Order: sequence, then C-alpha cells, then structure tokens
Amino acid sequence: MNWSRFDKGYWLLLPLLVFVVLTIATIIENRPIDFVLDDAYITIANAELLLRGGMDSYGNAGPTGATSPVHLFLVALLSFFLDVPVASFVWLFVLAAVYAAGLWRLLMAVGRSPFLAACGTLTGLIAGLAWVNLMNGLETGMAMAVIAWAACFSQQRRDMPLAVLAGVMPFVRPELAVLALFLALSTAWRLRGEPARLIRLAVVAALVAVVLAGLAWHFTGHVFSPTAEAKSAYFDEAPANFKNRLAMAFHALTLSGIVWPLVGLALLPALRDGWVYLGFVLAFFVASAISLPVAVYHNDYRYLYPFLPLGIAGWVAVAAQIRQITPVLALGTLCYVIAFPTVDWRYYRSAVKWNAAQEPIALWAEQNLPDGARILIHDAGYFAWHSRFVADPPRDFVLIDAVGLKTPSASRFHAEFTAPSRGRDRWKAVDQIAREGRAEYAIIANVGFWGDIETYLRDAGWSVEPVYPNPGRYQVFALQPPQ
Repeated sequence: MNWSRFDKGYWLLLPLLVFVVLTIATIIENRPIDFVLDDAYITIANAELLLRGGMDSYGNAGPTGATSPVHLFLVALLSFFLDVPVASFVWLFVLAAVYAAGLWRLLMAVGRSPFLAACGTLTGLIAGLAWVNLMNGLETGMAMAVIAWAACFSQQRRDMPLAVLAGVMPFVRPELAVLALFLALSTAWRLRGEPARLIRLAVVAALVAVVLAGLAWHFTGHVFSPTAEAKSAYFDEAPANFKNRLAMAFHALTLSGIVWPLVGLALLPALRDGWVYLGFVLAFFVASAISLPVAVYHNDYRYLYPFLPLGIAGWVAVAAQIRQITPVLALGTLCYVIAFPTVDWRYYRSAVKWNAAQEPIALWAEQNLPDGARILIHDAGYFAWHSRFVADPPRDFVLIDAVGLKTPSASRFHAEFTAPSRGRDRWKAVDQIAREGRAEYAIIANVGFWGDIETYLRDAGWSVEPVYPNPGRYQVFALQPPQ
C-alpha cells in the first residue's frame, strides 16, 4: 500500500483539534484552579515571595525548593497581571502548545510526512500520562518543549537558536545541562573548520547562561537548586549494587505508560545528531542509578516524559524510510486515543481532586490552630501557600519540612541517618527534625509511604493524637515529644 498518499497538509488539524478539546476540558475541570502535584504550590508560593517580599512559613527569606529558575521567573512575571495560581495555570497551556508545535516541526523535519507528524504529535499529547505531566504545575512541559525544539533545530542545522536553547537548558532542569554540553561538543566538532562562527555561538550560549545564572543567584541564592540532594538523602532505599540500581531505573520505563514510544529511543541514531540525544538519555539513567534510581518513578514518572518527543522522533525517522511500518504507528496512536478518556483523563481528574483535598485541612488549621503553631509537614507546597498568602488574615504558622526541600537543615539528618541505612533509619531522622523544630502538630497524608511518618514518630516515642481525623487523606495530629 502506498502510504505516502496520506501525506496531506490537513493532518495538522488533528492534533490541533485534540489540543483545543483537551484545553477546554482541562479548564472546565479546574474550577477552581488546582494542580496535579503539591510541588506546584512550592513554585506558586516562591513567586508570591518574589512579588511581596518577606519570609515564608519555613523561615526562608527567599524562594527555596523550586527546581527550575526559568519556570519560577515566568510565573512571577505573568503574576504582575494575574493572580499567581492563574499565571501558573496559563503557562501550562502556553508551554504545552509550544511543546506540541515543536514536536510537529521536529517530526516534519525528520519524516517530511504530515500523516506521521500528526500521529506522532497526537501521541506526544495523550500517550500514557503525557497530559498529566504537561498539566502538573511544574516545569515538565517546559522540559518537553525544550527538548523537542532542540532536536528540531538539530535536524534543521539552525545553530544560533540551538545555542540560545543550550544556554537556557540547565535552568529549566539541571540534568539538561548534560544535553547542552553534548550539543556543544557535537557542534564544536562539526564546525571545527569555522572558528569565527563557533566563537559566536559559544558567546551567545554563554551569555544566556550567565544572565540566567546571575538571576537565579540573585533571587534564590543558588545557581542550581539543592533539592536534588535533599530528595536523594530522603528517598534513596535502593541497594548499593550499581547493576541493581541501574536495572531499577530502567524498569521505570516499563511502568511509565509510554513504553512503546520510548522504544523509539533506540532508533535515535537514525536522526541527525541522534547519537547526541541517545547519549544524553543513557547518561540520565546512569546518573539516576548513581544518585536516586527511585526518583524516576516519582510524580507520575515526570522525569521520563521529556524523552517522549525523542522516542517518537526515532520511530518517525525509521517510518519515513520504511513506510510499511506506518500502520503500526497509526495503530499505536489509535490505542492511546481509545485509552485516554477511560484511563489517563480519569487519572488526571482523580489527581487534581486528591490535591484539592488539602483545602479543608488548611481551612481547619487556619481556624483552629494558634499563630506560632509549629507544624511538621511533608507536602511542603499547598498548606504553606494557603496559610500565608490566601488566609485572611495570613496565619503565622512555623512549618518544618520533614523532607528538607523547604527546611534545608532537615537534609543533614537524612544524610546522617536515612541515606546510609537505605531508609531503615529514616525514623531517626524524622525524630531529630521534629525535635529540632519543636514540632507541636503534624499534617500527614494517611496513605502509603507518607503515612509512615506517623509510625516513625510513634516509634521514636512521640505522642501522636489525631485532632483532625480524616482516614485515607490528609490528617492533623497533635504532637508531644518523648518524655
């Protein structure tokens, strides 16, 4: 069958229509606005702090706990015109649109087939938890967009915009610094006979990076956020054997919901500069195995989804040469379309509702706990934002982050107890954090991993009494230290 006869320009309307429908459905679902992840409110509270000044409820005089300075700055800039949560919400759609446009352009550059580009772009929007990650309130969609456009510029040999993106990459997500380095080395080798042009590109990339590094340092006190170190100390329970840790990191691929598109990563050498991007992917998994393999599973596998446009591009590059596999790609896209309403969209709705369940906890605490109450907490975003920037009047709670994203001093206890014991002695770290913070209350999600914090405190001898019982969701406990 001659599949090239399907290559008509009107196929662009398919992903465009789906994007519009998803946007409308998501806006309808978010009345009022909410986000999939609590961490989104860390960025929102940081943006509020940039605009208003002062200190947050953790005692920090500047933004802390946000991984992406670029995302934080964009949210803060738009917040001059909109409420901060609205600004963050709007950016999600803008970045999702930029990602979809970049993915379309990338696939057209690779396959020169509107039909394949339409299938790939649609897959990139709805496969697995792609839309969940695009709408999670964090920088995931921005990372997906940056990688899609970088790969597009690589195919088109547009070196100047690629140099600009290389300068931006480390401040979108820290691991993208590796991709920027690999692209720089590849470009330097390719242009080794054109030193003047190479110097211009290097100057542009360096200038962009220096400006963003300066802004990050000025507003946050760090060039790169120390959140990775805090997470590594708290969450690392993997065995010390590197082979097992690497296997654990790769196993996340099979659970991510996008295993079929990500198989296309093995086909990246079919792209121009494909070895650069494949090298970046492999470096990511090696680094994850060394530092924190379980992180690849966290927050709806969000660290894997920036690879989605690359995997799709690998498939399209091969399909452009072997058109007989076109129906395989089309069938895969159709399967994702069928699954989306009953699986992925339902998951998105439940995730938003779970996060929204923090509001009654916040309202109860604001009405019943005294100013100055010292509260141990593990989800460091929503409650801190609501009690400081939404409550009228603002409540002067003292919050202690048990993980260490917003309470940096907590990380040293996890480095001392949790990390060396592979999590077995996490209770000792939580005990010390609560003691040092003189915790009087705790807000704990009474589910799974996080519910263990209640057990840690009891095992350490704390009195843990529910004052807002709410089984299966967030609860408030009154604490008394061990005698």
